[in-house]
Amino acid sequence: MIGWLADFFRLAWGLFYWNARKSLFRLQGARGRHPCQNSSDSGRALETQCDACIQWAKPIRFARVCPLLVSTPRGLRCSAHAADVRPFWGRTARYYGTLLIAIYLAGALGIFVFLRSVGYPVNLLHLAWPGLWYRVPQVRSAYFFEQGNAAFTAGRLREGLLYFDTAYTFDPSNYLAGLALARNYQTTHTVISDAVYTRLYHEHPRQRAATAQDWFRALLARGDFTKVAELAAREVIADPTHASPWMRALLFATRQTGDITPLTALLDQQSPAITPWRQLIATELLARSPDATAYRQSLRTPWPLDAPAFARFYQIDALSGVGDHFNALDQLGRQVGRLDEDTTLGLRLAAYARSQSQARLTFEFKDLLTRPLTPSVTKVLAAHLIRHPDPALFSLLYEKFERANLPLTTENAGTHFSILCVAGVHQDRTRLRALILHLKDRASVSFLRLNLVEEFFNNESSAKRISTFLPILPVPLEVTYALLERYPGPARPAAPPFRQP
Repeated sequence: MIGWLADFFRLAWGLFYWNARKSLFRLQGARGRHPCQNSSDSGRALETQCDACIQWAKPIRFARVCPLLVSTPRGLRCSAHAADVRPFWGRTARYYGTLLIAIYLAGALGIFVFLRSVGYPVNLLHLAWPGLWYRVPQVRSAYFFEQGNAAFTAGRLREGLLYFDTAYTFDPSNYLAGLALARNYQTTHTVISDAVYTRLYHEHPRQRAATAQDWFRALLARGDFTKVAELAAREVIADPTHASPWMRALLFATRQTGDITPLTALLDQQSPAITPWRQLIATELLARSPDATAYRQSLRTPWPLDAPAFARFYQIDALSGVGDHFNALDQLGRQVGRLDEDTTLGLRLAAYARSQSQARLTFEFKDLLTRPLTPSVTKVLAAHLIRHPDPALFSLLYEKFERANLPLTTENAGTHFSILCVAGVHQDRTRLRALILHLKDRASVSFLRLNLVEEFFNNESSAKRISTFLPILPVPLEVTYALLERYPGPARPAAPPFRQP
């Protein structure tokens, strides 16, 4: 065994040493002292002994270094004439290549066994083939992402965040991991959340629209209107097909900040995407100016029939807001088929409330309550009652909600929390308390946050911001807008709301 090991190391060294010496011998023109043949022999083939194999435990093993060594009746001899001795680098490459491949595969197998024992669903081919090495961090990222989902399902939120962070660190191309991290950091670590959203927005162009919408909802809920305006202005140009909701977001944000710079900058753009919005932006700038007459005149001027959906909504809502209810309802009647049903219902209810047409408002409200209490119906009614509180109509809605006995599912969560906010707006403490207890019993929302919701509505003050807890409320976007209009917070300059009470 010792002799075999000694010859093994002699082989490892000899493959380089003797080939190097024979290469030098050939470069010298096969003159001078011979590197491996016995100098006292003739130097002829099959007559000359090999000095290089003498120290080997089993000399014939030297044939692995130099196949010119052969067995003869007279013992081991060199099968080449002295002048024909040559190196065998190809043999060296094969030996060492085979050894390196064996070590590489053994290492890959060892790593595979270790990673599988940890739980990573890696494939041996991912580790063995360099072209697939990129799959290893992806698989590890997917593993931690699944662990994060499991932790959140079990209520271990901090552990889940750590898993999402690890998953995104391993593989920044894991869009879902990055999105989960950004969403869950939006209330506690807003800087990190915005950084992740920014990275997702720029590095995943195929999901850019979805990222922008998700980011917008996070920014809006926590009241970061400056960033909302920046994002919305960019998306109006980048995504003309869905420009209507972005234009609404832009106008809402600039009204909250009191800054018209994003609007004037957009109006100066030469992009074709701005053309359908020029009349709306110009009208909005008039609304911010002291010239109320010019603003009203701009609203009453016929707008293009092919104007975007939000432009039609804006004109009708603004006409109603300045007291021109008849004209607003007339314009609304002309938009059949151009505005969706929820928008039409919301505009009609607002016009009736502003014109104090209580009978027509009650009739319309009751008519809506004859329908099943779907998330769509609840959204329209809740947003209206937040903007235009009416205890009698709220009682009708609450009774309908109690009779419906909706389970607290993902689909119906928006309904439950919207009714909660409406109860808070109406200062109905009995119903607010009942809803809080109901949600504490069934929801996974932090009890502390639900207590903050109850405290806010029971002690409304201009010194408080609804955005302190709004990000954790799964309410529809329309309800979010309505709540922010009613509770804009103390630090924002006064600006005309979308709907005048």
